[in-house]
Amino acid sequence: MDSDRIACIRVDRQGMIIECSDNASSITGYSKNILMGRSHMEIIHASSEQEACPLLRIHDKQGNAVETEITIKTEDGRLIPASCISYPLFDDRGDFIGGIEFFKDISHVKQREREQKNFLSMLAHDMKNPVMTTIGFLSRLLAGKAGPLTEKQRSTLQLILEDQKKLELLVKDFLEFSRLESKQNKPVPVPFSMKDALNEKIQSGKDAYSKKDVRVGFAKPETDPIIPADTMMINRVITNLLDNALKYTNAGGSITVNLEDRAEDILVKITDTGTGIPEEHLPHIFDAFHRVTEDSRGTGLGLSIVKKIVEAHGGKIWVESKLGEGSTFSFTLPKQKPVDSAMVAEIDSSGCS
Repeated sequence: MDSDRIACIRVDRQGMIIECSDNASSITGYSKNILMGRSHMEIIHASSEQEACPLLRIHDKQGNAVETEITIKTEDGRLIPASCISYPLFDDRGDFIGGIEFFKDISHVKQREREQKNFLSMLAHDMKNPVMTTIGFLSRLLAGKAGPLTEKQRSTLQLILEDQKKLELLVKDFLEFSRLESKQNKPVPVPFSMKDALNEKIQSGKDAYSKKDVRVGFAKPETDPIIPADTMMINRVITNLLDNALKYTNAGGSITVNLEDRAEDILVKITDTGTGIPEEHLPHIFDAFHRVTEDSRGTGLGLSIVKKIVEAHGGKIWVESKLGEGSTFSFTLPKQKPVDSAMVAEIDSSGCS
């Protein structure tokens, strides 16, 4: 099977296959005779749920294409990742009459991505101990444990130590990012007060704000919404966003934190009057290792980690920014713990009532 070949099927309004290419047969393992007249849901989307198919959930009567990643279930039961472009079709009255789906096996791409992630994760893990050991020895040398140092020696060792600490931060961030991405590091929710957490972080950073001459305001509701959240993870989110706001806000500027208690969730907004983010960088601001400028400080993983933590809690995060005027990072967190879909599937399959 040539995994680079593009396959095509056409379905009616019920999702039944009415036309298919030879490549569709090659990728799925089903003969064309078996594919014709059969529901494409179980095969092309490996699910009987209508929501799994972009065509059957599209209400856009302009006929715009939708690009997604799907999972194909082959005749022998294998699950194959594929990229898919779905085109809904409408009649002259604007009624949905079916659609066309083009798909391509991307197993080789996914395998390469896994290998790269595994390699980088292994590399970071193997670097952790040597880096920490080096920092320990450098600290002992600077403390004079191996004898007196000249000023030149001390200055050189100090530079090496600072670079090793930067490397240590990169390794730690990458390991955390890797664990979150692979879902090894799952939130352990406990009753959490966002109001108290935000207030505590603002108070503990007063010296830093004052030193840079940046004003900080906190607009909070009268209520104190308690949500299920992992304390360490959400504190990491708050710290990262506040640190970024301070880093990119010039002297005389301000940072405003807003907390809203809503019906289904809470909304946190952190707004600064800083340098802002160029528009072309906004779609990639949460990408791993993305840097707005070449001289950006940090590991380039902070916002990626923040996004993964928020999403692991069932929330959403986004940014609005205008160059030269500042940025607003907003995120929501649900008031109820998100349902574990894997657990629901396991319960359903067990037949428990």
